[in-house]
Amino acid sequence: MMISVATLKVGKKTHKMKLSTRCLARLEIEHDGKPFDILLGQILTGEGGVNLVISFLAAGLNEGKGMERDEVFDLVDSAGGYRSFIPLISEAIGCAFPHIKDAIEADASAEDGTKGKSTPPAGA
Repeated sequence: MMISVATLKVGKKTHKMKLSTRCLARLEIEHDGKPFDILLGQILTGEGGVNLVISFLAAGLNEGKGMERDEVFDLVDSAGGYRSFIPLISEAIGCAFPHIKDAIEADASAEDGTKGKSTPPAGA
């Protein structure tokens, strides 16, 4: 099964992001060998800050082939800031790791009280 591509339109251009094996390896190399699962946790919680967002984008854009960081800085600034790309990163994570997406959605449902609660029987 091939990893799907996440897309985000900025201006007239559609940017495609994929968390390919090349992308994951580049992230680990750029972050002193830190395993991808730790980097993933940091991006999901926001602990990694702007630098990690830029790293994810630089490694995953161009359909997982990557881009130069300077190009990504310019792209992010032209789109109004790094927060504009958080949905793209989230979608790319969901494409590459559907089980993580399912777990996040289950947690969100549990927090709002819709998960794990039974409904009263009809006529009760």
